[in-house]
Amino acid sequence: MTVFGASLRYEFRMQVRKRAVWIVPALTIVLFLLIGGSLLRDLFDPAERPAEARVAVVGLAIQVHGLLSIGFGCLLADRLVRDDRLRVAPILDATPAGPGARLLGKYLGAAAATAVPILVVYFGFAAAYAVDTGAPAALGWALAATGVVIVPGLLFVAAFALVVPLVMPAPLFRVLFVGYWLWGNLPGPDMMPTLAGTLIHPLGGYPLDVLLDFHGIDGEDTLAGPVPGATLNFLRPDPTPATAWLSIAVLLALAAAALAGGHVLRARRTR
Repeated sequence: MTVFGASLRYEFRMQVRKRAVWIVPALTIVLFLLIGGSLLRDLFDPAERPAEARVAVVGLAIQVHGLLSIGFGCLLADRLVRDDRLRVAPILDATPAGPGARLLGKYLGAAAATAVPILVVYFGFAAAYAVDTGAPAALGWALAATGVVIVPGLLFVAAFALVVPLVMPAPLFRVLFVGYWLWGNLPGPDMMPTLAGTLIHPLGGYPLDVLLDFHGIDGEDTLAGPVPGATLNFLRPDPTPATAWLSIAVLLALAAAALAGGHVLRARRTR
């Protein structure tokens, strides 16, 4: 536990001080707004924003999560391989500190630090909306959306962003990750074969549909559940509280499996 805590604190402090961790989310939001993104209209335009604070704030979570998770994964892609590149890994392996505890601390510390700007953006907009509309309950819904949608999705992304660059160059991973995110999360299954709306969906179709009762800004379906004519419908069971929690559990289990694979790879390299 001491090794885990020390690794987590060190990784968090080192990562949160990186200018890129703050610049990338800021530039993403600015570019999104400049090209006509609906973020501000959905929150502050009385003619455009939803009548319910829940719908507005949960919709904001989807937009922020969908946009900023791309930079989140790309920023984490060099955190583990950097130890090898700087020849720090052999020094750490020579210490009595367990490699599993170090890996878990690096994972949670770096992921938490890289998520800080995302949460600052999200809660900043949510707080501004709550003040503008006089709806303090919006912050409660923001906390709920963070817990069941944003955090599981970011933990899933972080695990693969740390581990996959062990078997391929980090720049190649970033290219493939951006392609996966745009293909597997944003288009609906009625448009093309995709993982969107399945249990393996980091944007949280099932928790959105069931736990947060969110059906889109304009009431459209969030695509949780079987879609007529779509592929991968075996991964789209009917939305229920059980399948919503199962979706979260699947994402966390896949993240744990990726970390376990990374631990095995590092152990083999050490030997």
